[in-house]
Amino acid sequence: MQKGWFDKYFTAIKVMIMLGAYGYLAYTLAHFEYYQQFAQSFSHIGLERCLFLMTALLFIALNWGLEGLKWQVLLRHLHPSSLGWSIKSILIGITAGFFTPNRIGEPVGRSILLPDGKRSQGVALMLVGVMGQTFASLVYGVVACTGFFSLHLSTQVSLVNFCLIAGGALLALLSLCYFTLPSWGKCVVTGQFTPFWQFLYNIRSGLLRFSWFTNLLKSAIPYLKAALSVSYPTLLKVTLYSLLRYGVYCLQYFFMLRFFDVPIDTLTALLLIPINYLAVSITPSIAFAEMGIRGSIGIALIGTFTSNTVGVALAAISVWLINYVIPMLAGSVLLLLQKKQ
Repeated sequence: MQKGWFDKYFTAIKVMIMLGAYGYLAYTLAHFEYYQQFAQSFSHIGLERCLFLMTALLFIALNWGLEGLKWQVLLRHLHPSSLGWSIKSILIGITAGFFTPNRIGEPVGRSILLPDGKRSQGVALMLVGVMGQTFASLVYGVVACTGFFSLHLSTQVSLVNFCLIAGGALLALLSLCYFTLPSWGKCVVTGQFTPFWQFLYNIRSGLLRFSWFTNLLKSAIPYLKAALSVSYPTLLKVTLYSLLRYGVYCLQYFFMLRFFDVPIDTLTALLLIPINYLAVSITPSIAFAEMGIRGSIGIALIGTFTSNTVGVALAAISVWLINYVIPMLAGSVLLLLQKKQ
């Protein structure tokens, strides 16, 4: 059987990914401003601080284990695989997305292990997983914002009620949009439309008169069918794993704040951390630049409630290091050892 272009240039693709990932890692480390403060943080470590650090590091396995379970569920019908295979695929994807804007290279990197002919569907399913994680970040962010404003506006009952109502309405709207994805998929795959979807379909039919739109739609159909054919049980599992994984992220940040001796109230910290992550997620960036962005946003939000702003920045940067740099290094080794399918 004739091999596709991906398999033909597999070695060159590996080399490009490796050079890009390590090149940008070197650039990031060369522009790191807190080496002295970071080194000082590891002097005179007591038992409590050591436990905070060890717990945050152990959560790396829990973090990517949950992502592995999510990826395994999404691939169940396309390419049944073990949890170990799924995690290996994820680590390679992290390496490929490390130096691309908003990690857009990660779906392509993650699909490297898939057989030829299934990679495009794999990219589409990966996007469903990204949507699940985005939904989780929005849920945590909205709940945290509602709780934060309610806590700090406790003397103004009308504003607290407004925050609660607005937060609840926004969550309901987000849930409606997200959990109707399988219904959209049924419309696309089977062509069975309710009156509302038929109206949208007629608009699409009118746009087909433009050749550029027709070509764009034809090229997107395989991706749409793969992404929107996800069933409700699969979507619920993806959502559950995404919510749990986001909770792990937040706890990691909290433990690193404690490790760097950031004096902040526990409830305030647990409310601000999801807001901080939400702000990071909607900020356009390249993965290697996230270190500075995360530190700056952390100082702007969490630093407002503590005098140890350097500790806040170091906590944000450390979470990024343990969740992306360490997996990227592991993924680069796996990519180097990976052979053509």
